[in-house]
Order: sequence, then structure tokens, then C-alpha cells
Amino acid sequence: PIILLESSTLQTASKGTSSASTTTAHGVHKLMDVANSIRAKADMFPKNGSPLLQGKTDVTVKTNQEHDNSQKAVSKPLSLTEKQAKPRYRIQDLTPDQTNWQAKPVSRGVAGRPMGKTPALEGAQRGHIECDLPVDGLAYWNNPVGKRDSDYKTPFKPNLEPGQVQYITFTPDRGGWNNVRMSMEIIFVLAAATGRTLVLPPKEPLYLLNKDKGLKHRGFADFFPLDKLPIEIVSMKEFLEREAGKLFELPEDEDARLTLSTAAEMCDKREKAKGPCSIVENFLDKIGHNPKWPATQTCLIFDKAAMESAPSDAAFAIAAEYCGEKRKPTFWNQEVAAENILHFPAGQKDFRLLSHFYNYVFFSDPVESHYYKRFVRDYLHYHDSIFCAAGKIVQAVQVEGQNRGFQIDDEGAGGFSALHVRRGDLQYKRVKIPASEWYQNTKEIWQDKEILYVATDERNKTFFDDLAVHYDLRFLDDYWDLAKLGDLDPNYMGMIDTIVASRGRAFAGTYFSTFTGYINRLRGYYGMTMKDSWYSFLPQKTKMHEWSVMDFAGFAYEWPDGWMGIE
Repeated sequence: PIILLESSTLQTASKGTSSASTTTAHGVHKLMDVANSIRAKADMFPKNGSPLLQGKTDVTVKTNQEHDNSQKAVSKPLSLTEKQAKPRYRIQDLTPDQTNWQAKPVSRGVAGRPMGKTPALEGAQRGHIECDLPVDGLAYWNNPVGKRDSDYKTPFKPNLEPGQVQYITFTPDRGGWNNVRMSMEIIFVLAAATGRTLVLPPKEPLYLLNKDKGLKHRGFADFFPLDKLPIEIVSMKEFLEREAGKLFELPEDEDARLTLSTAAEMCDKREKAKGPCSIVENFLDKIGHNPKWPATQTCLIFDKAAMESAPSDAAFAIAAEYCGEKRKPTFWNQEVAAENILHFPAGQKDFRLLSHFYNYVFFSDPVESHYYKRFVRDYLHYHDSIFCAAGKIVQAVQVEGQNRGFQIDDEGAGGFSALHVRRGDLQYKRVKIPASEWYQNTKEIWQDKEILYVATDERNKTFFDDLAVHYDLRFLDDYWDLAKLGDLDPNYMGMIDTIVASRGRAFAGTYFSTFTGYINRLRGYYGMTMKDSWYSFLPQKTKMHEWSVMDFAGFAYEWPDGWMGIE
């Protein structure tokens, strides 16, 4: 049983006219929070509707069977948000996008430059997304890439002996998905820049990506088309089999070898598991060279002159402008390049790589700097199935917006606007504001009768009622059947939310959230101006309207260094 303290009791307690009433208000609100949380978990599904899924990587996603079973559940009274009339589109109701995106110039919006000034684009075309509905307008990457990129050879790979192979190994960040992704991007850039073979960690339960009740283990290939990258990538098991007895020795004890082999394919955090992750991590710590370059203390610079003798003036200029007081300028050098196995234990607190790749790795030659920014954009994008589902949702919201008179721009964006309302486990409590403050802080951004798509991890839609009074809100679960979300990996939902939110005319997000940050980066890749991005947190509301030098390890937001003028 759940007792909800409501009505006059809550109103009286909330007035806070005395210390006693203040204490009462605190207690009542705390009980209300607990009760609402329990109620939301118990009644995620209305009796005769779609599951209340707000597709973020830290929201519980129901399987199709659970979805069907939930129809038998006793429903709770609908919130104002849930009572809003929402059209139920089918695929045949959507007008297929007939644009030949591959024939359009690859220079996108404000992020692009004239073709005559972008030799890296020669031979490039916009990417294609395999889908049962045309959604190529969502492909912000190029495929094929330009001839300059396809012919590129890194100057930082040392001359190796015949048959010699060098590796980069790493452990994933222990934070939420977008923290994991940021760390991964750094590792992939380092592997490409140094010409090393990248060793993927074993599949493991990633923090908050635990929505598949049948199998919680995931690896990076589950989310990214890694087979398309222009670098060599091997699994941990393949690495052990290939180099045992050459670069390192396996444990002498037969049981220890078997445990290591098991964990190399799929590991668990539990020490008593059949294949604990710790045995792989400890083994990599032993056989690899850890350069000890945490993002908070390191400003890594690749400079050809530094490989031969002393860093160039351009390298010193980068150090002076971007490294700041807290980060040590570190130059890629012959000594580190000679190590056959470089290991980055990014899962350890002291060696986290919690920064954006363009804020951690620098190149003194702008040609190389731009190449690696395009490398991340063009190769490290989500699987087509994720973009396919997102494209169906974007088109459905846009159809509804067009029926209200809202237009779609030349890059396929707009017709609606979007918010990212982060709740959940975000540690920065001051930015987790109620919906009434969201309304007050952002109300001038939205246009009259404009649909607002809400990406969120808040399960209880009653939270949004103070916004639903003023706007028609749409959520990921409103399109459950249309996008066939139940057929997808349930851990894709937050990624789909990211893409949909990135296509809004205007966007407002949660400061400090790397989920919001990635939405803004995608908007940048699509060529959208940052003047149309805001934060709900008033002290940082127009942070995206600035473009200032970041000389410390930044993660609270993303900025145009990563996408502007990189061609």
C-alpha cells in the first residue's frame, strides 16, 4: 500500500510559515517523492496504452512480453500530460522523404564551408541509412569520405619490424553511457593517430545499460558499426590468442588461464562470477604500459617535430592556449611510441578520460586536427537500426508540426522543438529543476502551438504537467508501435531519443548532462546554429551562444571546436 499525502495537507505543509511547518514540508515532500517513485515503478504502463517509456539510457525499458502483460495491470489516474490527445501514426501515414540526400552538397548548414575551401570533401558523399522508410536526412556523416581522408596515413606510427604489431587496450569508463562514449572516442582517436591495433574490452554490464533482462552484457560493436573503421580492431580473446607467448605470458595456473579466457569474451563485475572483469583488468595492468594520462591532468599534443627533436612553435602555441594551468602539456614521443602495448585503464578513478576527444587530443597541424574530427563524425555514429527508428519518429512529429503550419528546413530539421529533461541519478542537484521552472526559464524559446518533444529519464509523467498546461508534449513511448521499438535492443532507447531531440528547430537541455551535450554536438554536425540551443539552468542558459577557449578538461557541455569548419 502507498499513502500519498496530498490536497490541503500538502498545501498547508508547503507554506513554510514556521520552522515546524518547514520541517513538515520537507518531510511531506520527501514522502511524496518516495511514493511517486514507487508508484511510477509499479504502474509504468497504462491499462490500454503504450508503455510509459521515456527513452533514455537509464530508464527501464519493457520487453514486448512485459508490454503485453502490462495491459492487464490496474491503471492509475492519468496525469494531465498523459491526457493530451496524440495522433497515432502508421508508417503508411508518413510521406516518404523523396530528397536525394546523396546528391546534395556535403557541406551542411553553418558548420560547412564553400567547396573550393574544403579539399577534404572532394569525392565525398552524404551517408546512407538502411531503413524501410527513407531517413537519409539523418545521416550527418559522409560515406564515402573524401579522397584525402581515404588516402590519409598517420605520420605518428613508428617504423616497425616485419610482423611487429602494436596495440592499445583500455577499460570502459564506469559512468553513464555518454561518459563511456566520450572515453571511447578518445581511445579510438589515439589508436588511429598512432597506427595501433585497438583491442576491444570484453562484453560486460555497462552502467545503466541494463534494460535487456535476458542478457545485460554489451560491447561497443553493439552500438557502432566498427567494421567500417579504417583501423584494425580485435577482440580481447583474439588479442590473447594472437600474442600469448610473444608479447606476454598467460597465467601458469590452468584454472586462472581458463577464468581469464572466459572473462575475455564476457565478464561480470562480481568477483565470484565465472569470468570476473577484474581478472582481465589486472592482467592488462600487468602486461601493458600505462602512460598515466588522466583527462583532468593531461593535454596530449601530437607534433611531428616533437617526434624528432623539440616541439614546434605551433605545438607550444597549442599548449599555451588550450592546456591551461591544471593540465600538463604532454607530447607524443618516441619513448611512448616504442611501447608495444599501451593500456588506458579509463575505468579507474585516477585515470578517467572524462573529456571530449577534441579537448584532450590536439594536433599541431590543422590538417591532421581536422582529419580526426571528421574521423569521429564519419565513423563513430550509431548503427543504422537506431537511426531508422529515430527517423520514423522524427517524421511523425514533423507531420504533426506541418499540419500546424510549421516548416522543415533544407537539412530536414524543424517542424517541432525539443527538450532534454534529465532527472535520474544526475549528481548536480541544482540543475534538476521542477517543470514549473522549466516553463519559466524557457517559455520565450518556443513558438505558439509548437510541439515539444521531450527526451527524458523521468518515468512519472505527472512531473511534466506544469509544461503540459502550456504545450503539447511528445515522448518516445508515443511512437512505440510506429518505430517498432519493441523489436530493438532496449538499450537503444536513449540513443534514439538523442537523435530525435537533435532535429528540433530549437533545443533546451540540462546543464552538466553529457546526454544533452551529445545532442548539441549532433545539432552541430547537422549544421545547426548553436544560437538555437539553450539550457534550462538560468546561470548557463545561453552558454551555447558563446564560443570560448576551453583550457581545462571540460565535460559539462560541448562546443563548436568539435564540428565547425573541420572540412
